[in-house]
Amino acid sequence: MNNSIHRIILNEYEAKQKLASDRVQSKKDKVYKEIPRIEEIDREIQLAGIKYNKAILLGTEPSEKAVDELLKKIDSLKKEKEFLLLKSSYPSDYLEPEFECKSCKDTGFIETASGMEKCSCYRQKYINHLFSQSNIKLLDEENFSRFNENLFPDTVDEEKYGIKISPRENIIKIRERALGFIESLDKPEEKNLFFCGPTGVGKTFMINCVAAELLKKGRTVLYQTAPVLFKTINDYRLMALKDNSVDDTGYSNIFSVELLIIDDLGTETPTAARYAELLNILTTRHKNNLSSPCKTIISTNIGINRLHEFYDERVASRIIGGFDLFRFAGEDIRMIKKLAQN
Repeated sequence: MNNSIHRIILNEYEAKQKLASDRVQSKKDKVYKEIPRIEEIDREIQLAGIKYNKAILLGTEPSEKAVDELLKKIDSLKKEKEFLLLKSSYPSDYLEPEFECKSCKDTGFIETASGMEKCSCYRQKYINHLFSQSNIKLLDEENFSRFNENLFPDTVDEEKYGIKISPRENIIKIRERALGFIESLDKPEEKNLFFCGPTGVGKTFMINCVAAELLKKGRTVLYQTAPVLFKTINDYRLMALKDNSVDDTGYSNIFSVELLIIDDLGTETPTAARYAELLNILTTRHKNNLSSPCKTIISTNIGINRLHEFYDERVASRIIGGFDLFRFAGEDIRMIKKLAQN
């Protein structure tokens, strides 16, 4: 792992824990003034723990008895504390620390049957730092809460839009499929998503909506445009030739992240090596998906029927066979919004 990124992330967690601690202390200062008995209870809980821990270490009491008495004492004190808080119109958990990630309590690590492991929030932080050029920051602006089907024409015009239904009905169906994809991410049989269509008809917006929902669920997501993705791969390979000990975490994430988004496929420089790498990515992720979530979304201006013109038979077949294919249609949304603002 890149040590500098590792240190940055640990510093971020330390800052989060300090913030949570400062907030709790501020609340305690307020409550202790209003309800002095709660300060006494907290002190009693602390002293009880010290007393019984000392007894266990010195062997003056059977450890099981000491633990049992400690738990009963603390439970009684906690119930009294909750009663006093509620009586004064505070939530019963008012003095508990608030963590951004409830799974790891902002430590970055969770305890599992096999030992301590990195939390999903840690893995996502690493990906975000490693691929700082990704536009994952746009997710605050592009998510399902901002989805507006009224930006798509309600007119059926197959000659103009290339679909047999209206663009509005089409985008609503795509949204429903995207929501189903999110809920079924863990299912190996769930297919990947392939979005195609002209510029400005909502492809990137939709994949950002999916990414935002999955990030809320603690999933790991990597967004890359095709040119940047292939540059990352090429840079890693060049470094690996010079140094066998080069960190491969960034490269391996491409093959293991729970959702890989490849935007603007077809805008990369066409070479046989890049086609082979794309096939390798799709094939490896397909195999990995059999044991753990490893889904892919591809967005491109290339029409489904033209895949064979840009990629060899193996790549095109892998996409057609492993992805649900969707064509986006409509007017340029950015132009519609611009005109509305003016």
